[in-house]
Amino acid sequence: MTSRRGPLSRSFHQATQAVHQTISITRKATSRHLPAQRLAGKPVNRFRLAVYSDLSYRQDSRGISSKTPSFTTWLGALSTEVDELIVFGRVTPGREAYPLVGAGSIRFVGLPYYDSLHHLGRVLKAVPKSMAKWQSELSNCDAILLFGPHPLSALFGFQAKLARRPLFVGVRENLTVYLSHRVTGRKVYLATSLARALEKVHLYLGRGGGAIVVGDEMAKRYSAVLHDSVLETGISLVRSVDFKSLEELDAQNWPGSKQIVVVGRIDPDKNPLMLLQVAERLREENWKVVVAGTGSLVGRLSSEIRARSLDDALVVLGRLDREDLRELYAQSTLLLHVSLTEGQPQVLYEAAAAGLPIVATAVGGVAAALGNGTRGMLVPPSDVDAIVGAIKSLDSDALRREAMVRAAWQWAAADTTEVQIPRVVRFIKDRIGVESLT
Repeated sequence: MTSRRGPLSRSFHQATQAVHQTISITRKATSRHLPAQRLAGKPVNRFRLAVYSDLSYRQDSRGISSKTPSFTTWLGALSTEVDELIVFGRVTPGREAYPLVGAGSIRFVGLPYYDSLHHLGRVLKAVPKSMAKWQSELSNCDAILLFGPHPLSALFGFQAKLARRPLFVGVRENLTVYLSHRVTGRKVYLATSLARALEKVHLYLGRGGGAIVVGDEMAKRYSAVLHDSVLETGISLVRSVDFKSLEELDAQNWPGSKQIVVVGRIDPDKNPLMLLQVAERLREENWKVVVAGTGSLVGRLSSEIRARSLDDALVVLGRLDREDLRELYAQSTLLLHVSLTEGQPQVLYEAAAAGLPIVATAVGGVAAALGNGTRGMLVPPSDVDAIVGAIKSLDSDALRREAMVRAAWQWAAADTTEVQIPRVVRFIKDRIGVESLT
């Protein structure tokens, strides 16, 4: 009988089978765990932390760069808290907008390049060389932080456990939910099945070390298995110097420019096409929606703006650097976040530091980050009526609006980059028994 699966379906099926085999092999090979302190081995004179996330980089005579500003900036900040940060990533020649730099020591280890997991042939070709490169560096790492779930993270984690290296997993959002909004039709079942299998591997790899997770939703999910070996954190790229003063908050005029700022990827899981309806509903009241970001739906969004004659009500600026983004926050009235899935978006910290009221969909770790409504207005996903109602509520209730702005400011001020990064490194060191070095 001829199979009715297409090439992509077969690829997903094969990948899922491979993940299940990896779980079985890993359990047999590492069934007898060593305590985290014993994994660390002898006391070290310097602390070298290896980090892997499935991101692509470019390299030229000026060094390594990335098109992912948030994670690249976070790595730069992380380098200041360790003696050496070893960053692994697939690399190809060229230059992107965001250099991988930090005040500390960063050593980049390039892995074979592939465009994405959709190009399965290129991925399979890259795997053996990637694993060989990873294996050759394990002895140079005092601890490892693997972001995922991801197929290569699973393989790298397997190698690290066999080599008795202290291993931690990082989680930024719910992969199953994320993929459910990125694929369509029959592929949804295949993609989410693969995601659930990969999450089982990722959870397993976190045993003995721990997990560093972004947002309340994933913290609960991983704590159910790893218990107290979980650190919940955000990804704040805001430093103390970036905050408005409390006096400036109190002096803000409402509604000011009547400009709504939206910051993030313009991809299906971020639900950007809903902004068309928001702009149409609010145009009569002279509100303007300004979007900073880029992604796969930029062309469609731009076409719809022209087709609906919304050029004066909805503007797409593209990707902005951090200085231009700060200026955009300063010129705006409120932040709108309409994503369908999230961990804990960094834009909440940025808007809070700028003193902007926040209206956001209650997905992932957003509700907890916004104090379940005390630091911002929470709305259901894809509910235009709720968004419009929330903005009108901000307009009519000045006391509540000002209280939320101040509460969000205080939350973000207590969880800046200077607070988060040392907490992450302290968590890893404590788990493997490494003392702070002076």
